[in-house]
Amino acid sequence: MKAFIIALIVAVAIGTLAATVLNEQQRFAYQAFATSGARVSDPAGHSNLVGPKWNGVTPEPEKPSKS
Repeated sequence: MKAFIIALIVAVAIGTLAATVLNEQQRFAYQAFATSGARVSDPAGHSNLVGPKWNGVTPEPEKPSKS
């Protein structure tokens, strides 16, 4: 019975220590991935990935001509 109580106390202590350590190391996503490659906002005046003159409408593909 003595070994069970000691094991229970050790398990609670390890769990409390692990929760404290993990809680201190946790960061929000915007802090953890704050690089230029992870930018999700408008890059302030720069063109988007498809070019500065894209109007948001995908052009229809050209139909093949019958010859």
